[in-house]
Amino acid sequence: MNKIIINFNVTPSQKETIELRMRENGFDDISSYVKVVALKTQKFSIKNRETLSQEASVELSFSVTEAQNAVIEKNVKEYGCENMNEYMCYVSLHGVVSAVIEIRSTGNLNAMLERIAKSRGLKLDLD
Repeated sequence: MNKIIINFNVTPSQKETIELRMRENGFDDISSYVKVVALKTQKFSIKNRETLSQEASVELSFSVTEAQNAVIEKNVKEYGCENMNEYMCYVSLHGVVSAVIEIRSTGNLNAMLERIAKSRGLKLDLD
């Protein structure tokens, strides 16, 4: 399976905001976060177009499959973005990840939360 690398540029202050959004949405790394928001963000329309200022830019990147790249490219056009960089900056800064929690095996929410905490090496006190 061929992987495609998507690169986009943000300012250092935008990168800080993206890292904050990443943590708020429960992601451990920025590449996973930007990939998910690129693919799963809710439909939007850009109200104020942000451009890179004179600040130095930072390159962020993530890898996708050809099929995922096709979805992202379709979203760029469908959502009225001028280019991939504008789309990625917008969804990384403003995208909210929606997730459906699936309670597996025990059907017990606390058991699921404990499994997640254990996988992340955390101690969870649910009492």
